[in-house]
Amino acid sequence: MDRLRTGCRWQGQAGKGAGLFLSGHQAWPPLPNPPLIRRSRRPSCTEQIAGRIVAREWGGFAIFKYNPALDGLRAMAVLFVLAHHCEVPYFGGGYSGVDLFFVLSGYLITTILRNEVAGSGRLNFGAFYWRRALRLWPPLLMMLALYALSAPWFFPKADVATDVLLAGTYLSDYSRAFWGVPDYIRHTWSLSVEEHFYLLWPLMIVGTAKWSGRRLVALFGLIFIIATMWRVVDAALFLNWERLYFRFDTRFSGLMLGATVAVLPWRPGRSADLIAAVSLTAFALIVVFLKYRWQFPVWTIFVDLASAGLVLAVAGAPGRVSAVLSWRPIVYVGLLSYSIYLVNYPIVRAMDHQFSVVTTLSVTLIGSLILAALCFEFVERPLRAYRHRVSRPPLIESARAD
Repeated sequence: MDRLRTGCRWQGQAGKGAGLFLSGHQAWPPLPNPPLIRRSRRPSCTEQIAGRIVAREWGGFAIFKYNPALDGLRAMAVLFVLAHHCEVPYFGGGYSGVDLFFVLSGYLITTILRNEVAGSGRLNFGAFYWRRALRLWPPLLMMLALYALSAPWFFPKADVATDVLLAGTYLSDYSRAFWGVPDYIRHTWSLSVEEHFYLLWPLMIVGTAKWSGRRLVALFGLIFIIATMWRVVDAALFLNWERLYFRFDTRFSGLMLGATVAVLPWRPGRSADLIAAVSLTAFALIVVFLKYRWQFPVWTIFVDLASAGLVLAVAGAPGRVSAVLSWRPIVYVGLLSYSIYLVNYPIVRAMDHQFSVVTTLSVTLIGSLILAALCFEFVERPLRAYRHRVSRPPLIESARAD
């Protein structure tokens, strides 16, 4: 009878269209021994794109409620970054979109990993890293291949072999900070920062699996404060913003704040719209007025906090801001955000400041959307289907920075 009740609860949730997502959105508490849901209809196109399926996990099931507004945040972040790369007026601080990606990634990965450990009692490290590789490498390799093939015409001075090696091995954060390479694909530094986090963070999740929520909030919050203080002290001592801007040890504060949001025992209810509006206003003001990167050591604190407010509000409860971010075109751009981020900067550099801002923005936006859509349809979606077939643990799709 208990099992029958559990099955009814599952079917009721599925029948309401809540959706099941495997890319690291809000986690439902695991139910005891849930039966496998059999669909009575074929998933809609939107559900297939979003990945709303049930995945069997080691020792149980990992359940995720798909929240399209989080993909909307991805879209907002990548469009801010693209506008900054194109030097659009009033988007001088658009690179803050990278920090929004960091906070969102910290939130998503922490939620997924803690849910897997809670549901199965352990974490399959090999499966986790394999899923990360299948998710991140193919689009990255596509971008690197296009870069290498086009270099003789658009980047004749580039050391293509070195650039590809550093970006493909996720070393471009420190190589860019200390030696100034790579240049034409320097935007891969943020991928390196997140990859270093992915390598280390599962160990933290396993080590603190039995900790209470309050202890985790205190620990993760303390690490965020230490990381922030280290960045400010480093800036005061060495006065070299480039070395600060690209390094993992000075940029992982956003990832830590996102992880802190993930373990907060409190979620906004009716206050979600107010928190989202205040955070969005603060973020927009920062994008407009934060013009110089040397300002970032201190101002990143406010960027991180505004980003955390957005993630907390959007993930916590439905509201008007969430409804806007859940608009289908915005969500689709969010689904393409990783590939858009990968290809937009090389397109900008290929035009070499020879055209107006309007032309540069138009070509970059259209070209990035086309290339990203092709990559999504012919590379990412087939690989998602493959991962669904061969992976027993849940698939994790982080926001790619940016």
